[in-house]
Amino acid sequence: MTQAEAPTLEVGDTFLCDLSMRWGEADSLNHMNNVVYFRYMEEGRIQSFAAAGIESTDRFGPVVVHVSCDFFKQINYPSTVRVTHRVVRIGRSSLEHEVDLAVVQDDGVDLRARGRSIMVWMDFELAKSAAWPPEVLSAMARAANRR
Repeated sequence: MTQAEAPTLEVGDTFLCDLSMRWGEADSLNHMNNVVYFRYMEEGRIQSFAAAGIESTDRFGPVVVHVSCDFFKQINYPSTVRVTHRVVRIGRSSLEHEVDLAVVQDDGVDLRARGRSIMVWMDFELAKSAAWPPEVLSAMARAANRR
């Protein structure tokens, strides 16, 4: 496949992973602790980069510059949580995701929280943002769940 034929990341591309909630992630009411929602979003990001074969170097890599979460309904132990990162904006150096956290059930999934995260591709040596390399966007596209 030539560079011209290589896929590139597009708005709407998704990456999903299922995570089993651990007992220690719940409070005394058996609800998932709020900080764990952010850890699950992080785990989804890390798994998406691992699936794409992308690793940070001493010189370049992604950093998270924003993360937020709206909580709709509690998640109780035990649960399997589906974390879905959906690309909503691709900038020169930034990449924004909408992140759904849903409980997997026999009849589908039940959305429990929705977050947002923004990553920036950084040049660590210069301590400033850099354009996303086309090969990184292509690798992310290959790892995406396209509809």
